[in-house]
Amino acid sequence: MTILLKFKKYTYIVYMPATQKRSRCKNGTRKNKKTGNCESVLDKTCSICLDRIVSGNVTTKCKHKFHKKCLIGWCKGNKDEPTCPICRKDITETCKKIMPFDSHEVFRYIGFRHGESNADKTDRLQKIVDIVRHKDFDPNVKKSSGKSLLYELSWNKSYNEDYKHIVEIIFKKYPNVDVPTALITDLMANNNGEMLQLYKKHKKIPKQLKNLI
Repeated sequence: MTILLKFKKYTYIVYMPATQKRSRCKNGTRKNKKTGNCESVLDKTCSICLDRIVSGNVTTKCKHKFHKKCLIGWCKGNKDEPTCPICRKDITETCKKIMPFDSHEVFRYIGFRHGESNADKTDRLQKIVDIVRHKDFDPNVKKSSGKSLLYELSWNKSYNEDYKHIVEIIFKKYPNVDVPTALITDLMANNNGEMLQLYKKHKKIPKQLKNLI
């Protein structure tokens, strides 16, 4: 741009540099100061905590990135059907990889399910077996109520058909599993003879109660 300035009898020519228009990034993107390019905010931001991702990130199959700690919390809060916080695609496999093993998870699959199909029941029982066989599983794990896993699997004779083989797996894999006397007396009170015979087979009946079974 050229500007002519007249002052008294003199004329001055002033050259002004052309102003450049600043390009703005579209919504959901911001300019990289180093490259000058517009980049997606989601690529560098954890959409769970909304902080920038510097390290310790996890990339899902749908190519979205999150802080590992944030995604673990997300997976715990959506255990049944975990989906991506951004696109809602299934991220079950990602959750399985990053979630720390917890023996208490076994209790999620124990108990009556109204309207449960045979296929769903088989799948649920297999999940119990998979957890029990895990290398880090604690066979003496207890619920918040204080009831042990063996108690939950054994006390109700209505569930013997479902849980008897799981109890046997526990006895074989963990021969030193804790079997309190109170559990045996509860089985006797419930007249659960079938489960008592299984306990007797694996020598889990206290001496003082052997003659009563």
